[in-house]
Order: sequence, then C-alpha cells, then structure tokens
Amino acid sequence: LGLAPQAESFLSQVRSHDQVSAARYHDVRMRQWHGERVALLGDAAHALSPQLGQGVNLALMDAAALADALSSHPLQQALVRYSAARKRHLGFYQLATRWCTPFFQSNLLPLGWVRDLAFPFAQRVPVLRRQMTATMAGGKTGPFSSMDRREFLLNCVESGQS
Repeated sequence: LGLAPQAESFLSQVRSHDQVSAARYHDVRMRQWHGERVALLGDAAHALSPQLGQGVNLALMDAAALADALSSHPLQQALVRYSAARKRHLGFYQLATRWCTPFFQSNLLPLGWVRDLAFPFAQRVPVLRRQMTATMAGGKTGPFSSMDRREFLLNCVESGQS
C-alpha cells in the first residue's frame, strides 16, 4: 500500500496467502514448430517469460512466415519452410528470455540490483541502446545480429504490425 495506495480497495479483499496465486513461467523450446499436418504458433510454439514483451510480436511473425510458406508450397514443404524460417529469430528470443528471467522473476535480491544498475547504464551507451531497442522491437536474430531492415519491415507489414 505504501507503493500503490490506489490498490487499497483491491488488496483489502485479500485476507490470507491462500487467496493469492503465484505466477509461474515456463519456457517452451522445440526443435521445429510443425508436425505432419499442424503448425504451432505463438505461445503454443514458444511460450516465454513476459519481461521481453514479445509474445504478440512473435506470434504475428509466426503467422506471416506460415502464410508466406503456404502461399508458395504444398502443405508438407510449407510446414518445413515455416519451421526453418523461424529458427534463428525464435532461437534468439528463447535464449534472451532464459538469460533475463532470473533478473526479473527471482527471489535473489542481488539479481534485481544488478538489473537496476545495468539497464540505466546500458541505455546511455549508444551501441547497447540500439541492441536493446532492436530486441524490444522484435527484430533480433542473435546477440549481435538483427534482421536486415527490409526483412524486418516485410515481416511487420505481412503480420499487421505496420
């Protein structure tokens, strides 16, 4: 209540810990995002912890990649192309969320201190700020690589993010 007094009416309803559920997060990692006649998209294919805020972006890019593959290939080939097309992009975000999660959802207070000290510093360093921006925009394919601008814009336009 000291941090958010406006929450008093909501919090006054809670009488014990039994009334509160703890959030749990699980990474979903798959080698491919298709089966014989099915494609997995969004959280079904790659559920991530929410700190990167990329769930909708990744799902829309999944849909664009699947639509692109289906538009030019028979189903089985399209599904294989879909998984291949998403591999680098999703691999980076799966790695990033796995590394970031302890700094955002840990009971280890020192990890929060590291996060709170490192992020403001990183925002002041132009090359790091660009990498952080590219990550949050959904355009990274590796720690030091991003989709080229044309590829990223095409993905955004095809998936409705324009």
